[in-house]
This record gives sequence, structure tokens and C-alpha cells, in this order.
Amino acid sequence: MNAFLSILYVLGLYSSFAAGSMLLRNQVSDSQPTSKKSTFPRTTFFLILAIGIPSTLQFFFPTLLSTFQRDYERFLNGEWWRLISPLFFQDGGIYGTIFNLISLALVGSVAERTWNSKFILIIFFLGGIISQIVGFAWQPIGAGNSVGNFSLAASVAVACLMRSSPKPVQYLAVVALIADGVLLGMQDIHGAAALMGAIQAIILSRFWYDKLRKV
Repeated sequence: MNAFLSILYVLGLYSSFAAGSMLLRNQVSDSQPTSKKSTFPRTTFFLILAIGIPSTLQFFFPTLLSTFQRDYERFLNGEWWRLISPLFFQDGGIYGTIFNLISLALVGSVAERTWNSKFILIIFFLGGIISQIVGFAWQPIGAGNSVGNFSLAASVAVACLMRSSPKPVQYLAVVALIADGVLLGMQDIHGAAALMGAIQAIILSRFWYDKLRKV
């Protein structure tokens, strides 16, 4: 991975995380009701377990990665599970795995408080699956939950922009989305995942407009 891509990945994920965290802190400091948004992010925790266990096992049983990673040719030959199984394994080695799981813990916890448990699963997996389809054309072989992370992060950034947010929150959200847009222009599947997350956030915000206005 080159340095420029690494910078874009960090900006896309952690600018969204920072924006969402600041917005949620403002919510608490303004003494607004937090209800379920202040609870332990159980869905994120279980996602980490569901992804972390097979991702760890692959280092003891290396054939797991080749069996479940995204592989266009094998998908065409009937191995349909490669549409979703790449989200549970990692192609970035130990450090990439650690980065992806930590990013999921941080971004997922903010996304879960921004939306709810059901919606973050939809955002994560829909963005992840669509990015696998795009990946068949752009990056035919690979694996990692980072695409799901980007879908969640972009949804948080869009939510921050659609609410009455302080300027620093809006700036951070814009930085994240600009990084996502550059990745999309470079035909990186993380940009495609972010686009799906942003679209889902816009749709959810339309249906949840009254609730979002209270934040």
C-alpha cells in the first residue's frame, strides 16, 4: 500500500469518527436525551467477534484466506459465498487486520449511536457486498472488513452534514467525504463502499428526519 492511499484511508475513516464523536459529545453536553445512543455498542462488539475470530484463524490455517477471499474467477465457477465471505478475512497481514478491527471498533461504535443496531448491520453489509461486486472489476482478488468500515464511516459523515452540526464537525465530515471521493475516482473499492454508505445515510435521514433534527 502506498503512502497516499494510506493517508486517504485514515482521512476517510478517522475524520468521520472524529466528526461523529464530536457531534455525540455536543449532544451530551447540551443535556439532550441520549437514550439508546449512550449504551454499550453491542452490535459493533459482536461484529468485531464475528470478524476477528476467522481473521485470527487464517494465520494458523492459511488456506482459509484463499478459500474465502474475493476471487472473480472462482465466483464465476459457482463459489457464490465469495460475495460476502471476504468481509470476514483479511489480506493485509497482521497489521492490516489490527487496523481493520480497531477501525471497526471506533467507527462502528459511533455509527451505532448515530443510527441503531439494525441499521449499522444493513449499512455495513450492503456497502460491503456492493463493494465486492465492484471489486470483481476493479480489484478481483482480496479480502477485508475495511470496505464495511468505510460504508459506516461515510454514513456518519453524511449524517453529520445533514444535522445542525458545529462548523468543526462539518469540516471533518467534508474532509472524510473528499477522501472517499478521491478513492472512488482512483477506482479503489473503499470509495465504492463509502458511496453506498453515503446513499444509505441520505435515505435513512429522509425517513428519520424528525429524529435527526433533535440531535
